[in-house]
Amino acid sequence: MADPQEPKQPSETPLAPVAAVRVRAKGTPDLDEIVLYSAPSAFFLWFVIAMGWLLNLLCPKIITTSAGIITRTGGILTSSACAWIFIFTLIYFLLALLYDLSLKKLILCTLVAAVVWLFAKYMEGLHHVAIIGPILNYFARLDPQFDPGTVSVICWLLFIPWVASLFEMGFNRRKKFSPNEIAESHFGEGSELTDRMGLRFQTKYRDVLETLLGFGAGDVLAVDNQKRVIKRYENMVGLWFKWSNLDRILHQRETMLEDEEALEPRSDDK
Repeated sequence: MADPQEPKQPSETPLAPVAAVRVRAKGTPDLDEIVLYSAPSAFFLWFVIAMGWLLNLLCPKIITTSAGIITRTGGILTSSACAWIFIFTLIYFLLALLYDLSLKKLILCTLVAAVVWLFAKYMEGLHHVAIIGPILNYFARLDPQFDPGTVSVICWLLFIPWVASLFEMGFNRRKKFSPNEIAESHFGEGSELTDRMGLRFQTKYRDVLETLLGFGAGDVLAVDNQKRVIKRYENMVGLWFKWSNLDRILHQRETMLEDEEALEPRSDDK
């Protein structure tokens, strides 16, 4: 028979949520922190470089015979088609750098372009007013040709700043998110720690073109209780695919604080 004077052991059940969170935070740090890299503009050069080298494989090779006759052999695409693909690649890259096209803006621009195109075709078909035809014929007469040697030189020269952007991302643009803080390292300058107390985090994909070039890149905004943006982390590579894990980590501190507040003894408890 149990001794009636023996004090009862306190239940350990309420401590389970906090203990579980703390064990995860201390025992498996790889699961409770995530590292993201902020991409500089030079990182997006990979698209131009990769497309240039790919077109070099698909374009017919230029062969000059001993008699001075120039012929093209092999290749899947024509030289003109490769030239236009490379031109549109450069246009895409420049638009991504110069303008921030959100999804709404991109849809609006597409609709406007479609309406203008349909109106022009309507005027040409029914009223015989040439609008689009002369423009297309003008560019067709220009007949650009893909020069593998020139494009290869351009790609190799662009490869240098692209590699430099990788070093910059690794040494100066590394962000480590944990339940308590955000750590940033700057090579040769020091480190910066941002306390997460009182901050909420939002994602923003301000440019669809950069999002595609950055493999789902986007911005992470740190917002205080007054909805002021305290910190902005731009062009975080792969944010679209890593946001679920990042969101879980950002909510761990809130879970720990709520559980600790629930465990604190109240002043009126005896």
